[in-house]
Amino acid sequence: MQNPDGARRGRRRVRRRRRATIEEEAKPKPPAEVKKSDKVAKQQVAREDVSAPVKRSRAPSPAENEAEDAVAKKVQVKVFVEETLRKGVQGLIAEFKGMRRMNDFTLMTEFVQQNPLGRNRYKDVGCLDNFRVILTIGNVQYIHANYVSTPVSAKRFICTQAPLPKTCPDFWNMVVQEKSVAILMLCNFIEQNAKKCAEYFPTQEGPPMAFEGDVYVSFKKQEMFNFPFETRVRIQITHLDVTVPGQPAHTCAHYHWLDWPDRGVPEADLAPIALLGKLKDSITPIIVHCSAGIGRTGSIVLIQHALELLQRNQPLLEISTYLIELRKQRNNSIQ
Repeated sequence: MQNPDGARRGRRRVRRRRRATIEEEAKPKPPAEVKKSDKVAKQQVAREDVSAPVKRSRAPSPAENEAEDAVAKKVQVKVFVEETLRKGVQGLIAEFKGMRRMNDFTLMTEFVQQNPLGRNRYKDVGCLDNFRVILTIGNVQYIHANYVSTPVSAKRFICTQAPLPKTCPDFWNMVVQEKSVAILMLCNFIEQNAKKCAEYFPTQEGPPMAFEGDVYVSFKKQEMFNFPFETRVRIQITHLDVTVPGQPAHTCAHYHWLDWPDRGVPEADLAPIALLGKLKDSITPIIVHCSAGIGRTGSIVLIQHALELLQRNQPLLEISTYLIELRKQRNNSIQ
């Protein structure tokens, strides 16, 4: 028979153990020890979360895209300007002089053959066989003109010499053949008492100008370029109709920069950019000439090349890089 006292003592021991267990479970537990490797992993995840691009819940609006493009363009211009200023005037002069102009007449065989025939304005300003415009309209195949590319088009420009009395019909045949709607004339007919360009288009109302081969150019209207800012630069726009045998009538606009001096620079403002902005939507070659078709002509082409790079958010490298490429298409561009 079980001892009653022993039974009571046993029940008290069970109650004490149960109470101790409950109290132990109720105590706050110390934080679990975190290994160093776990800390590093968590910090790495945190950094990745911060540096990861924020995912947009929607596509950016046109206004947001435009704002981002504007910022990118400003950065490209800033980098280019800082690098140009770093070189300084003397550095830029030295860089330009280091790119010597040269004539390799083995690359200009057609030009050499045409010299005795009077179709080249200057015998020392060659026309490269590569990129040469070959006429398919009229009786003459040769014209002193080259296609020049930019980031937008392989035939963005046609750089050519100022027409001679003998080559005026060839010039207009080229305009019609290439369906060009814009002509830039960067010289005057007479400069420093020397004839620089033939009168190849009418400047006022009257009968059409007639050229050999039944080529006719008619005056439509004339106006001055309307700059959106104050400038001394004057550009005269003449609207013309051109007819050549066997071709539909063609309409074009002739832009005559009246005050860009030979072997000089115009007033330093935004006039070239405004002019080129007017023509940026042209899908056919823009025909541009000065007297020889390399100095002022090359300058305006190089400006357009840089503008198109900016429009595409592409980096502006050394301008000398683009000049070298330009000279491979239009020999000795920029004097």
